[in-house]
Amino acid sequence: MEATGVSLGKAALGGALGYATSKAAEEIALQLGVERDVNFIKNELQMIQSFLMTADEEQIQNKVLTTWVKQIGALAYKVEDSLMDFGLHSEKKSFLGCIPHNPCDQRRIAKDVKQLRAEVEDVSNRNLRYRLIKESSGSEPTMAEQQANIATAAMFGINEASLTALEHKKSSEVDLNQLITSKDVNLRVIAMWGTSGDLGKTSAINELYDDPKVMKRFEFRAWIRLMHPFNPQEFLQSLVRQFYENSHDDVAKPSFGPQEFLRSLVRQFYESSLDEVGKPEKETSVGAVLAKMEKMDQSDLVRVFNAQLCGNSYLVVIDDLSTLVEWHWIRKYFPDNKKQSRIIISTQQAEIASLCTEKPYQVSMFKQLSYDQTIYLFHKKNSEEASFTDVDQKLEAMRASCSANPFSDPNKVTSTEKNTAVPTDEIQEGNQERNNPGEEKVHDITGRKKFDRSRTMALTDEVLYGRETEKSVLIEIIAQRDHSHGCKVISVWGMGGLGKTTLVRSIYRSQQLNDWKRAWATVLRPFNPDVLLRDLALQLQNTIQEDPAGLTETAAQTRSISVMNVQELKEEVARVLKTKMCLLVLDDILSTSEWDLVKSCLDNAGRIIVTTREKNIAEHCSKEHMYHLKGLKDDAALDLFIKKVFKNNINKNDIAPAMMEQARLTLQKCDGLPLAISTIGGFLATKPKNAIEWKKINDNISIELVINPELRTIKTILMRSYDGLPYHLKAVFLYMSIFPEDHRIRWGRLVRRWIAEGYSRDVHGMTAVELCCRYFDELLDRSMILPGEGIDQYIQKINSCQLHDMIREICISKAMEENFVFTLEEGCCLSDTQGAIRHLVIGSNWKRDKDVFERILDLSHLRSMTVFGEWRSFFISDNMRFLRVLDLEDTIGLRDHHLDKIGQLHHLKYLSLRGCRCILYLPDSLQNLRHLQTLDVRGTHIIELPRTITNLSKLQHLRADGVLNRGRDIKGEDMVDKYLGTDTCDTCSVLLSRGYHFLRPQVLDAGLNRYDIFNLYRFHDRNLHGVILPIGIGKLKALHALGVADVSRRNGNATLKEVGMLTQLRKLKVGGVNYSNVNELWSAIAGHNQLQSLSVEIGDLSEQRNELDGCLGEGLLPPNSLESLTLHGKLVNATKWIHKLQNLSKLVLRFSNLGEDDGIQALGVLPNMVVLCLRSCSFKGTQLRFQRSTFQILMVLELQELDNLQLVLFEEDTMPKLELLQICGCQGLKDISRMPALKSLKEIRLHYSENVKKEVERQVAEHMTHVRLKHY
Repeated sequence: MEATGVSLGKAALGGALGYATSKAAEEIALQLGVERDVNFIKNELQMIQSFLMTADEEQIQNKVLTTWVKQIGALAYKVEDSLMDFGLHSEKKSFLGCIPHNPCDQRRIAKDVKQLRAEVEDVSNRNLRYRLIKESSGSEPTMAEQQANIATAAMFGINEASLTALEHKKSSEVDLNQLITSKDVNLRVIAMWGTSGDLGKTSAINELYDDPKVMKRFEFRAWIRLMHPFNPQEFLQSLVRQFYENSHDDVAKPSFGPQEFLRSLVRQFYESSLDEVGKPEKETSVGAVLAKMEKMDQSDLVRVFNAQLCGNSYLVVIDDLSTLVEWHWIRKYFPDNKKQSRIIISTQQAEIASLCTEKPYQVSMFKQLSYDQTIYLFHKKNSEEASFTDVDQKLEAMRASCSANPFSDPNKVTSTEKNTAVPTDEIQEGNQERNNPGEEKVHDITGRKKFDRSRTMALTDEVLYGRETEKSVLIEIIAQRDHSHGCKVISVWGMGGLGKTTLVRSIYRSQQLNDWKRAWATVLRPFNPDVLLRDLALQLQNTIQEDPAGLTETAAQTRSISVMNVQELKEEVARVLKTKMCLLVLDDILSTSEWDLVKSCLDNAGRIIVTTREKNIAEHCSKEHMYHLKGLKDDAALDLFIKKVFKNNINKNDIAPAMMEQARLTLQKCDGLPLAISTIGGFLATKPKNAIEWKKINDNISIELVINPELRTIKTILMRSYDGLPYHLKAVFLYMSIFPEDHRIRWGRLVRRWIAEGYSRDVHGMTAVELCCRYFDELLDRSMILPGEGIDQYIQKINSCQLHDMIREICISKAMEENFVFTLEEGCCLSDTQGAIRHLVIGSNWKRDKDVFERILDLSHLRSMTVFGEWRSFFISDNMRFLRVLDLEDTIGLRDHHLDKIGQLHHLKYLSLRGCRCILYLPDSLQNLRHLQTLDVRGTHIIELPRTITNLSKLQHLRADGVLNRGRDIKGEDMVDKYLGTDTCDTCSVLLSRGYHFLRPQVLDAGLNRYDIFNLYRFHDRNLHGVILPIGIGKLKALHALGVADVSRRNGNATLKEVGMLTQLRKLKVGGVNYSNVNELWSAIAGHNQLQSLSVEIGDLSEQRNELDGCLGEGLLPPNSLESLTLHGKLVNATKWIHKLQNLSKLVLRFSNLGEDDGIQALGVLPNMVVLCLRSCSFKGTQLRFQRSTFQILMVLELQELDNLQLVLFEEDTMPKLELLQICGCQGLKDISRMPALKSLKEIRLHYSENVKKEVERQVAEHMTHVRLKHY
């Protein structure tokens, strides 16, 4: 939570700084005379931002810092809002041009700025009072270094345990009771260290400490928790008290037991306690003697203590030992009296544990508390184990390995409450040595090293549900001969919980790979290449030694791995890899740098499998052999779920329908994630097997993931993906909690909102959109979001995404923790609102309570509002002064008059009315939204934009389509037909025939008023090709996207001339083009060198002259920057200009009427064409032949509604990279010839093409079994 707070604080601060450092803010400050104060605020925020970056890099996380960061975030929002609000006042010009219009405003603003400066200064000074920002010193390690050192020390202990177990073929587990009660007469020191600080250690020791057998075994017992700073005298006094208190008369004691010892102490203390005249004092009770003992000199106390202790056995527990200095003081008090005495040390530092134990020592796992919490014991090796290696050399080598870690320094280990070496496997089993017949004996230390991952097992090796195809494909890749004789690297990537480790382990153990020598290494955190190489070297060396062919190796070649330095390890690994054909697995690589640090010495490996969560890492390791592991298919997911719940004791057909329905809801939430399916299924196996119990889980899955220890593993595993996000990605990821479950999130909608919120800006030559694209791609590559389905997924251009249900639960819980997003929905807790709400979501199932909305919610600092479901007029409030994003897409019941107040939202940057079918006109007050960047009114009945829109100088995206795209049915969509009927009426006839609607608005339904009815009857012409743009649209110089512009009307040519003035356009859609204005269109856009996407539609297909390209040729060409081109109309000169579009990657044609020779083959030479869609009469022939060596990089081919088409023929070497073939509505198509020539084809989709269905099925069954065939 602390890390999330820092990330969101930095994001908020970045937005404030972005505006504070802008030219607009500087100009405002200068005009209002507050530039000194604004500069101070800016500079102070920059210093705070630098600190937060340092805190994030050094992983400084504590409650005080988190609170301070939240205060910074709130202040950052206030600074940005205030500066933008001041800007609004500066825009109020009087008729004389004075700024501001009212001098009182200037005084008020100056006062407000000074108040703002005082608040910034106070927050900045707060760190001095609480010492949040500490002066850096070269001698003091940073928090990140401390954590790295602790984790490195943890690895030192764990790796030692693993090496011990592997070298001597013994289990690394040990029983503490056996160590304490062993017959060894020598004093033994046993050190206990855990991966989660003190967790579990105290109870583990106490269980043995109070054991009657242990109490009987030791004559003296004491448990001392060290106080800091260490006081030797208090330590001894505590020991004596406990020796006395823990002695029992009924316990058989030697001739000189505890009672005699205490009597002796009393006697000696009594004899040494004389008054001033040499007479003994009268008080001789034990209490009095102990009281005088506290006054004794320390040397006398030690002398008496040692004199009496040497003849008795003792058990002493020393809790919370933190330094070697303390240990050196303590150790000298305890003589080795050869009485089987024991000292147990509990420490939070692995290095301290290793240095307190007698040499040679070994590390053993004592207890597994959970999959990420383990307790280890450091204890002396027995003589047999000690003879294998020189201890001093081994210890020095292990210390060298720590110092070789580029991220840490072993001399800087410090004490913290949480010392963890986090395991990185996601699904791992406990490993044992295998001696299966016919199988190579492989030593795999990953199961013993670190933590037991058995609790996160989602799949079993015996049955990999739904993974048979993946397993066979990867084994085939490994087994394929490589003519280059180099190392083949296979990257397996995907989100956490998919079972990457389990799948790869099944492949690793496959008998089909018996000829390979194998080694498996799972990467520890923090990453240490020395530890990784040592593990690999040891495994490889042992497999070679066990091979009869490898017994001739010399002793020098097979010397102990533990004494090698880093360079020697690299040489040893490289040497072994040269001798045998080896398969290596590197499990859970988390960065490209980790791979780069070890790959140089692995060049001689035959095959390497790398597992990772991120696509970019997988691609860095192996561009040629990347395998994206996805979720289980529906059938396999259901089979796994049933097996986990019923233990294979039931057939799925015997499950009650109500239970099956709940099972499918559960699987929908799991979305093919084996970890989630297995964990939830295992939990339900312990519950009553009925639909009611299963429904409880489905209804409360969010809470169950948090409070249910049996399901918490899912969240823990998935949280690692979230924790690994950089701060800028955490903010944009949490922003996605706004969208409801299973909602398809359009790329454009998300990106425009990110920009409006300030998460992305133009920086260092990169536009805000390009930066958002990078954020989006990073989230995809990290599997935090899932790509939407469609043809674009084949060309790596994702137009939509979704959140995995389990990932979404993480997203929502984190957003709620930070008060980042508040959702009004059924059952929501209004007490969860803490202070001002920044992002408000109104869910479709909320009851629309006006009193709650207006009185309980603090909307004074609201940044965004998103409405799903029905609209209410009270949703727009006067309190929303700082609203930036108003997203009403697909809202039901929104009417024209509801938008009257929209002009009051002066800070609005994003306005979407998309899909609001009952909106016919935009209000004139829209001109007040001078910061508006995005206006989306697609899917409405708006046919004409108001003239006032030309005042929106910052508008970048203007998207409207008239009535071209009505889309799916929405309640109230038939409003126009209902009140207009089918007649076209002028104003007079409307007033005469429908006047009762104006006189009696109460008879209307759907929330209409008189104003709406008037607009409704003005909507008299639906035969449009877009929206009519106002005169002056050319003034919007910032426009990047425009369309659909209808140029068929009275001002069509004038509109095209103004479009020619919009030189920043990247995307343009034009409709209603005809013979009289087509030349003006191409002339207007010929010089638009930044235009990337163009769509042109002919107005009337029935016209005799309906060519789109009649004027195109050598003298006039489309912009060569085009990447996407959509043409709806006849093409007659395609061969003259199409080859000039060298950057074109996507082409969509309708009604083009192309022939085989003059058009289609001309498209085949375009060097960057990856998507070709031929639709509705775009091809006039009966045979479509794709010739040899054409369409060399085409990946998607779509043939739709080509009525004349009868045959499609693919010649050899055509479309070598085609992956998707989609055929829809080609009723006359009878044959698709030579499909097997399409070597890369992955999927065929057939829709309403019955005549060719059987032929396609035959070819797939006989020659293309790897191709998916889908029918619609």
